[in-house]
Amino acid sequence: MIDVLYVEDSTTAQVLMRKYLEGIAMLTIAPSLDAAIQLLRERRFKLMIADYNFREGNSLQLIQYVRTSPMHHQMPVIVISSSMDGPMLTRILRAGANDGQAKPLHVAEFRTLVTQMLSAPYVRSLEHPVIDVTCFQWRSHLGVHEFCPELNLMVTGATREEAVDQMRAALQQHGGREDVTLGNISDELIVRHMINS
Repeated sequence: MIDVLYVEDSTTAQVLMRKYLEGIAMLTIAPSLDAAIQLLRERRFKLMIADYNFREGNSLQLIQYVRTSPMHHQMPVIVISSSMDGPMLTRILRAGANDGQAKPLHVAEFRTLVTQMLSAPYVRSLEHPVIDVTCFQWRSHLGVHEFCPELNLMVTGATREEAVDQMRAALQQHGGREDVTLGNISDELIVRHMINS
């Protein structure tokens, strides 16, 4: 089984990540930046996934350590955060991370991302800015509605999934690119989409 380092201080998030990556990788968990650095000194990992904020600092320090480590300098790094936005994504990519994802994670997309990073790592491009929008979703007798006030987009679907799919298509069209990749959405009433435009 492939060994992946997960740096996260929340025990709930640790349990969830084990479920998310079941069958893909064996997780070694470091609950702090210091614990992660100690593990990186002792062992090799194929991938590191790290939360952004910690009591003792943030994952930028950890990325810098990885990129200067002879043993791990080519290891892919994914940073996840509930505060992930365009400026944070820019900071982590410039520090040396391969990708950044917003929490809560969309499990199927995240599993695909991890599988890709393990088989053919890439660095997410900064050539196209990230459009980060928050959409509001509600149910009425007509169906499930989703509205994005920043872009003045509104869609309606018979189910939540249909509304999400329609909003994703509208965001892709708004970005003006067929090959635009979409970030994650939450399962809450406030739905957040991130796309490369």
